[in-house]
Amino acid sequence: MIELDGTLTIADVIAVARNNEPVRVTSDAVTTMQASRDAVKEIVDSDERHVYGVNTGLGDLQNVSVSREQLRQMQQNIIESHAASVGDPASTEVVRAAMLVRANALAIGVSGVRPALVEQYCALLNAGVHPQVPLGGSSDDLAAAAHIALVLTGKGEAEVAGEIREGSTALKTVDISPLQFEPKEGLASISGTPIMTAMLALAIHDAATLVRAADVIGALSFSLLGDASETFSERVFSVRAHDPHAISASNIRSLLGESTEQSLRMKQDPLSLRVIPQVHGTVRRHIDFARTVVENELQSASDNPLVFPDGETYSCGAFNGQSIASAADTLSSVLTKLGSISESRTRQLLDGEESDDVASFLTVRPGAESGLMIAQYTAAGLLAESIIDGSISDHSITVSSGQEDIHSMGTIATRTLHQLLTKVQHILAIELLCTIRRAQLTSDPPLSDSLQTVIDYVEQSIDFPREDTQLSDVIDTTADSIMNGDIQTAIAQTDVQLE
Repeated sequence: MIELDGTLTIADVIAVARNNEPVRVTSDAVTTMQASRDAVKEIVDSDERHVYGVNTGLGDLQNVSVSREQLRQMQQNIIESHAASVGDPASTEVVRAAMLVRANALAIGVSGVRPALVEQYCALLNAGVHPQVPLGGSSDDLAAAAHIALVLTGKGEAEVAGEIREGSTALKTVDISPLQFEPKEGLASISGTPIMTAMLALAIHDAATLVRAADVIGALSFSLLGDASETFSERVFSVRAHDPHAISASNIRSLLGESTEQSLRMKQDPLSLRVIPQVHGTVRRHIDFARTVVENELQSASDNPLVFPDGETYSCGAFNGQSIASAADTLSSVLTKLGSISESRTRQLLDGEESDDVASFLTVRPGAESGLMIAQYTAAGLLAESIIDGSISDHSITVSSGQEDIHSMGTIATRTLHQLLTKVQHILAIELLCTIRRAQLTSDPPLSDSLQTVIDYVEQSIDFPREDTQLSDVIDTTADSIMNGDIQTAIAQTDVQLE
């Protein structure tokens, strides 16, 4: 059971988004929320204070007063008019994570909402009601979050028990009554960073899985291609103040299971083998940075205006997701380099010119077969797409007659990050397949026990014949195997412990 009190961790997000862990709001959070709610009621009853989004219009309409009789309808109008994003719906796990993140931010108790609103989010999560949330055109979270808010009130569309239904039908199916928004609650449901924070939290978890797998795949490639393992020596990293680099180097030393002391020969391997710790370690560093950003955001109020229990209100920029957007872009950048170094190793694995017993492209019958030639084309193409995706958080747009003239672009940045993760996952899958095929064909010294265990484990889970075959399904299956943690499962059967 995940309890909402304004604090969450990435592990909590994963538990609810992917494992359907139940949620509830704490009694202390209920007390704080009610005090903030009472402050809003006083504002509404006074007719003397004008507070943005409570009894005024939004954006460039901020100076337009709204009569008391229209306040409830205004909140419903807000979510209906803002539900304007387009395209394919977000995945169920993203929607569940976003609902959790928004409910938790509201539970901090400075958004002026009733506890009933947070309890409605919890009810939908626990009953498996998942709003359909298109993400296209949502530069920040307003439009996408509005599609979630619609379902709270029985509008919009939601998936329940595997079927897409109208919001009212979905709620009725699980015996949940639609919520009617009170003043401030429609705006509070869509303000903030729930979508982008949810997406970055999920991406951080997956990126951590990916970089550990990359260490193993890189070690496999080095074992088949490399010579000077002293590049991973502990002594090398003892004089460099980059702990994440040292972690990757330590993983690879353990996986190789051989001495990394200086050899008598001064041969230098290609950079894509020699700088594995530096590239992989940099990914680790930026995962750690992004984790800090997300876990700070998971414990932060993200709304405008903020309504404190003592009645003070603040019009502010607490809804802005620049920190999330920038962290997502930075992580995208280093993950692109992770794909780049993997693609370079793949090219070397397919090169048979310097080997007596491995033909080019790892073919069994050269000429009659093409082997894994086109798999490397795919890796190169995916890498090109990753490079094109580029940074988005350094751009912006101007809307609402210039009143809203800077945007974080965080929803776009985190969507791009998710797409890029999938591409890099497939690039690494192609490298892994090439190591498996090369290990099958070569008579070079055997792999370490731990690396051979990985080869054997993955081979058992995929259909990968030595002769030419359609590769798309094989690549997809291998990519899924990587993200499902199969490589870590295989390593767990050995004496090696990956950091």
